[in-house]
Amino acid sequence: MDRNRAIVCVIIGISAGLLSGLLGVGGGVILIPAMIYILNLPQVQAHGTSLGVILFIALFALVPYTSEGQINWLIALGLAIGGVTGAPVGAVIAHRLTAARLRSFFGVFLLLVGIRMLFDAADTLFIPGESLLPTQVITATGVWYAIIIILIGLITGILSGLLGIGGGIIMIPAMVLLLGIEQQTAQGISLAVIVPVALSGAITHYKHGNIRKDILFLLVIGGIIGAPISGLLAIRLEPVILRGVFGVLLAITGTRMAILKQPQHQT
Repeated sequence: MDRNRAIVCVIIGISAGLLSGLLGVGGGVILIPAMIYILNLPQVQAHGTSLGVILFIALFALVPYTSEGQINWLIALGLAIGGVTGAPVGAVIAHRLTAARLRSFFGVFLLLVGIRMLFDAADTLFIPGESLLPTQVITATGVWYAIIIILIGLITGILSGLLGIGGGIIMIPAMVLLLGIEQQTAQGISLAVIVPVALSGAITHYKHGNIRKDILFLLVIGGIIGAPISGLLAIRLEPVILRGVFGVLLAITGTRMAILKQPQHQT
């Protein structure tokens, strides 16, 4: 790998790490498009390598949340049980899909997430003191509450293994809107769950030869630089502007991935 390509890998990793700490997500929504359109990796390798990078990024992004007590470990355990079960299933499905179908799925996913983040930002900016979004939908307790948490984790795990994401973009809205958990706490829980879920999916992708270890190493270096810094900022700042800007980026990127062909890749 030449020097310029190595520098680009580190910069991509830093960007994913910053996003991870600020929003409590793994960073796959940045890593995968960047690996496909900038580093020219095949679709399934981008998904597998993304999960490997996310594992390390989430570990470092988790540190400030843990030190600030922003994690409910019982909820994290329930989500992790479901997530670890679902991630290998999603990874196997990803390996069996054609690159075009996998790219379309991921593109549509990015578009929907981008729209969701834009709606969230507009809701916060233009309707202060009042929200169009529900604050808690599920009021179950006891065993049913635990089952719902595990189901959320299972769905997250399947999509994580399939799409090469950590799953925070799914878990955080579910925790905030369905369970009524505070945003910062939801982000901390998300990162705690992402670690075992990403590990589970990455192992399956590794067995299928979908992880590029040379690129993974450089992306991880960048990721562990950016994640702790942004994690500290996330606890003290309201990331609504970032959510809006990032929502636009996701919507544009998702639309492009859904309708355009993948570029010729390097091997």
